[in-house]
Amino acid sequence: MKYKIMKIYDDDYGCEGVPEGQEPMCSVLIQDSHGAEHWIKLSDGYLTENNLNEGDTVELSLS
Repeated sequence: MKYKIMKIYDDDYGCEGVPEGQEPMCSVLIQDSHGAEHWIKLSDGYLTENNLNEGDTVELSLS
């Protein structure tokens, strides 16, 4: 299903930083074609590699 990216927030890892062995994550507010909004987690790397920003449309399979 296609979703519009409404907001992207970098997760706050505090002064400890990103835990060893884990990717930095972002909280992403997406909106479906019916207007329903959902908060999901996506890796910062995924967003960067796919050049995804607020206002863009992304194809995702949510389970």
